[in-house]
Amino acid sequence: MPALSDVLQAPGLRLECLAGTPGDQAVEQIFVAEGLLDLQEAPPGTAAVLGAQVSATVDSYQFDVALRLAVARGVVALVLADPGAPPPTSTSIGTAERFGVVILRQTERINLADLVCALDSALRGSAELGLRRAVVAFQHLTTRRAARPDELVADIADIADAEVTVLDEPVGALAFPIGLDDDAERWVVVRDGQARTRPELALIGRLLANTLALSAAAERRARELPIRSRAELLSELLDSSSRGRSELLRRARSMGLPIDGWHLVARIEHGDKELQESDEVAAFATREELGRVALEAVRSSGSWHLARAERALLLIQMSRGDPGSTAAADATGVVQRALDQAIATVPGIVMFCGVGSAHSGPTGLINSAAEARAAVAAVRARNRTNTATAFDGLGLRRTLVEWYASHTARTAVDTVLAPLDKMGHTKATSAVRTLQAYLDNHGSLSRTATELHLHRNSVAYRVDRIFAELDVDPDNPDDWLLLQLACRARGLT
Repeated sequence: MPALSDVLQAPGLRLECLAGTPGDQAVEQIFVAEGLLDLQEAPPGTAAVLGAQVSATVDSYQFDVALRLAVARGVVALVLADPGAPPPTSTSIGTAERFGVVILRQTERINLADLVCALDSALRGSAELGLRRAVVAFQHLTTRRAARPDELVADIADIADAEVTVLDEPVGALAFPIGLDDDAERWVVVRDGQARTRPELALIGRLLANTLALSAAAERRARELPIRSRAELLSELLDSSSRGRSELLRRARSMGLPIDGWHLVARIEHGDKELQESDEVAAFATREELGRVALEAVRSSGSWHLARAERALLLIQMSRGDPGSTAAADATGVVQRALDQAIATVPGIVMFCGVGSAHSGPTGLINSAAEARAAVAAVRARNRTNTATAFDGLGLRRTLVEWYASHTARTAVDTVLAPLDKMGHTKATSAVRTLQAYLDNHGSLSRTATELHLHRNSVAYRVDRIFAELDVDPDNPDDWLLLQLACRARGLT
């Protein structure tokens, strides 16, 4: 027989003790008394539930008489279903305590049928009680999903009548990941000495873990939505023409972005071209993860925002005032720490990173982005991976890089060297190298042959063939300069 103290642990019950002490009194069945005199028919070992009309007479002498009838019948407890029922008289309390009858009162309004079912489920045994606990837990999690996680855990622990905690690692047999198994960082852990005989604990633990995961995902979406909105706006702004820029600037100001202040852009490009070409989904996921990690890493060092250009990631530092002459150097150090964090998070990642200078106003944002792009082109040419490089630190190559960063310059280079590109990648690369050596040596076949470790006649043959393909005049100084710039710029890519 279940003890009264165990029966009263049934989920959904909120009972307070008005007289007597709930303990190991054996409860055999639940009895409903529609009138006080019905108690004289209550079987022994009964927990008698008194309806609202009966509960209203608790402070009367009639209840004292009915209580003596209950004692004579061996009733274990009287349960007042109405939370508004008056307290029993001192005579009734004395009688109950003298004869070991417990008087209880429901503290929250509940349908009489639900109260009886809850008590009866607890009486019938663990299977039905476990199912009821699971149902109550499900209903609670459904209606209180917006509650704080610690409140949900405490409530479910109370409903399940077990120790429920959230830990950083799975401990014991009943540990449930909050989120996907591979990505989980926290687990719901349920501890109970009778876990083997209480299968509902596994269901309750899983329900709680899933609810906490959904709540965390909703909170993360709410937190990331402004970030994504700003990222999309900045990406669109950097890709827009001057004619369509005014509306984007208005939106940026309305979002609180200091678009009229000072801006510095860092550009990060994924270096694994084979991955991007063979598995676009994996490349996209890597870029998303890289963006999240990088933004988290730089946030503590000023106001940084995220944007994207083509397949590159842009980190944009914005400030309302002039950040000073050391802004680029300081930002390069911050971005380098972000790269280091990304390498630790995504092992084996290959990145090329360039950091522009600080410029003011919307035009300054675009100029800094162009400088960052040029810096990336330079570090790609040097194969300098996973290292943040400032545009100011490119030395003598800066002028060339800055020139080649413009769309016009890249078009000019591609146009003038297009005839050689038609020869195929390998032959085109050899031809450009030969042409650059010939131009750098001021048209001297001997010095060019020495530099390339070729015979003079071989160089002469190659040079004649190259100029036959190109649509330029080798005797025109402007064409000569354009070819020199084109060959050097081609080296940046």
